[in-house]
Amino acid sequence: MNRTDLQAIRQLLFFTQAEAARYVASSPEHPEGVTPDTWQAWETGTQPIPPHIVERITDLSEWRYGALAATADNIRIQIGEQAGTPDSVFVIWYDNLDDWLSLPGREPVMWRLQQSVCAGLREMYSIVKLVCFDADAYRQWRGDREDSESLRAEWASTVA
Repeated sequence: MNRTDLQAIRQLLFFTQAEAARYVASSPEHPEGVTPDTWQAWETGTQPIPPHIVERITDLSEWRYGALAATADNIRIQIGEQAGTPDSVFVIWYDNLDDWLSLPGREPVMWRLQQSVCAGLREMYSIVKLVCFDADAYRQWRGDREDSESLRAEWASTVA
């Protein structure tokens, strides 16, 4: 991987340089990642890209591709089952990291990937409607029910 590849993939995954330095470059040895200057040095070619960074960003890119493919398959199945195109498929867009992390078990690095997948789906299918997550509105709608991915998806379909 060269510096241009690294920059292109980082941008495809929606990471800023600072976010990539913090989340993509985090490891057991560097749990806080690296400095944004270090990441920038990799992208400008003034420092070589470490093999573990190449592996990590490649893994994240492959995860994105898999998520897009799996969701696209599900949309095609819905189209087939309904004998036509559904009016809309609602997908939650998390505008900020705090909202993304409000569901237990989520990793910060996955927030931007989720945004990248959402944007890719919207590009692929005009029936995909992005619904911006509103924590207060969701909490009020949810009431005493336990928070989950599926409940959030149900909420998204009611507010769009």
